[in-house]
Amino acid sequence: MTDPRERGASPAGGPGSGARRPSRLLLPLWWLNGLAVIGLLLSQLSPHVSPVTFWPLAFFGIAWPVLMLLNGVFILIWLILLRKRVWPSVIAMALGAGHLGEYIGLPFRGGPPGTTTSPIKVMSWNTRIFDLYNWSHNVNTKDEMLDLIRMEDADVLCLQEFVDNDARWGRSVKDELLRDMRFTRVADAYTSHTKHGYHFGIATFSTMPIIAQGAIHFPDDLNNLCLWSDIALKNDTVRVYNAHLASLRFTEAEYDFVKEVQDGTSTEEFEHGGKRLAQRLKNGFLRRASQVDRITAHMRTCPYPIIWCGDMNDTPMSWSYQQLRSVGLKDAFTESGSGTGNTYLGIFPGVRIDHIMHGPRLRSWGSRTLPDELSDHRAIVCRMDVIKAGEE
Repeated sequence: MTDPRERGASPAGGPGSGARRPSRLLLPLWWLNGLAVIGLLLSQLSPHVSPVTFWPLAFFGIAWPVLMLLNGVFILIWLILLRKRVWPSVIAMALGAGHLGEYIGLPFRGGPPGTTTSPIKVMSWNTRIFDLYNWSHNVNTKDEMLDLIRMEDADVLCLQEFVDNDARWGRSVKDELLRDMRFTRVADAYTSHTKHGYHFGIATFSTMPIIAQGAIHFPDDLNNLCLWSDIALKNDTVRVYNAHLASLRFTEAEYDFVKEVQDGTSTEEFEHGGKRLAQRLKNGFLRRASQVDRITAHMRTCPYPIIWCGDMNDTPMSWSYQQLRSVGLKDAFTESGSGTGNTYLGIFPGVRIDHIMHGPRLRSWGSRTLPDELSDHRAIVCRMDVIKAGEE
């Protein structure tokens, strides 16, 4: 008796004999599965192709978790309906399985080493200028952010979208961090200044001496910056890169369009709004590719163990992230993080675009994404120390 799931197959001896086809009812599902497989394969190719060479691949990279989940759903469907059809999704998912650790961390991985020498705690946070313009509608947000920094008590604190102010406005955030906490040194650089005496940029605070510092500027993007600082530990020196790479620069129109699409209430022509959104994303991909090329070139000349902290505005399945991994950096989250580690709370929530990484001469443990929602980014922390000879 013919399996009812195979009624669309050619009869024995007829055209196409020996190659069963799904029934007409399942054919659309088969084509959708094929598109999901192609999308997943393209997403896994995106970290290896610069957006400068072919930028559309970067869109697929953003969608990698969704495409993995979608292919998993198709596998379950075919296991129920037609088991032989699971293989395209199984193969595509197997090819990308090595990236799962960059998105999901198991709670038992990356425990503290048996012995450590002069461990330090590192914290990185995009503070959205400490809610200077009261976006949170909470007048206590700045104080709550400072309380969180005080409670975490890091040895190295890297802040993006930092704000400083002229003395006429009273004590600045910089004053409070240096006077009320353990920090004794700061390296900072600013990309914009207001006529009212506010300065926006990046700052790295340290409880240990900062013996040298500098900045990597991006000619194509004057609002972003990478600050490097050489910090003297007890017996070693490390170089800390603190960066804020190109953001999406969405206007109010893009935010409104995305919100309406998410709510299902969009009245704008989808094609027009989608093209405008895609153009913003494309510009960000291209700028970040150029910026990370400058940063990795600088890293290759660095004589010290490297720590990277920053808001990359890119997920692990991206050219920018993989370029940092290509110079030998390890992701603290993949070493010891648990859960999804999602850091962004803005227009595309549920993604990890803030990272702490380190070179092979360092090891990390205790990676955490803090749950506090005081900025549009969550803070991230971990502990590190320098690997001594014979401990590799």
